Amino acid sequence: MADRGLPYPTVFSVDSCIGVPPLPPKPGQRMAQRQRRKVTETILFLLVSMALIGILVEACFLYYLQSHKQDVKDKEFHHLKSKQPDTPDTPQTDAQKGDKRIDEPVMPQQPTVRPTRRPTFRRPSKSVAHLQRASWPDKDGLITWSDEEDHIHELTLTNGKLVVPKEGYYYIYSKLTFKADGGTFNHRVMKATHLYPDPIELLRYHYVGGQKPNLTSSVRNSYLGGVFHLFRKEGVFVQAKDGRVLLQSAGENFFGMFMV
Repeated sequence: MADRGLPYPTVFSVDSCIGVPPLPPKPGQRMAQRQRRKVTETILFLLVSMALIGILVEACFLYYLQSHKQDVKDKEFHHLKSKQPDTPDTPQTDAQKGDKRIDEPVMPQQPTVRPTRRPTFRRPSKSVAHLQRASWPDKDGLITWSDEEDHIHELTLTNGKLVVPKEGYYYIYSKLTFKADGGTFNHRVMKATHLYPDPIELLRYHYVGGQKPNLTSSVRNSYLGGVFHLFRKEGVFVQAKDGRVLLQSAGENFFGMFMV
């Protein structure tokens, strides 16, 4: 064909990898996008404005508190200053006035002695008793105690018995210093109750020894202690038999109880 002077036919190339061209926007879509953008910008502006206003209010509040605090301090200072006596500029003593009379003796000022307060003790919150002044056991072995200088709270001492005011658990203890002249000694803590006619034994110490009497080495100690449940108006007392209780000092023999 070229030889004959005829033009070449038009050749179209098609690229199969190119996607579909985008469609033109729908009518009114651009206007909706502009409105949403305007609403978003308005909301952001309002939020930023509110944050700035909050910071400004907080700064004003802090300034007011600081100025008010300073005014209070100034008022207190002037109030205290007004109470203080005015110090004159003129000297008050002879030495400050330039007086040459220095031969007069100066008496020292006596210190003021303030009376001391007696210490106050808190009352215990529960029933408690501690007895130290014991007497000789009677024929039944009952030891009576004196409550003149001992500590008793809410408990009652009646004929050597500590009577409880209310039901509960109590720790009961007793200590005796004794001398087993006959070779034996019995130390017991008993309970008197209206439920039984005879006393009930709570604690017991029984000593059996073969030492000779009237020797210093035969002096011994007996301690009893334990927790027991007691009813109202029940009494607890101490018995000592078959020996000799030594009344040496208040710390050698004692008897007490307290509510747990």
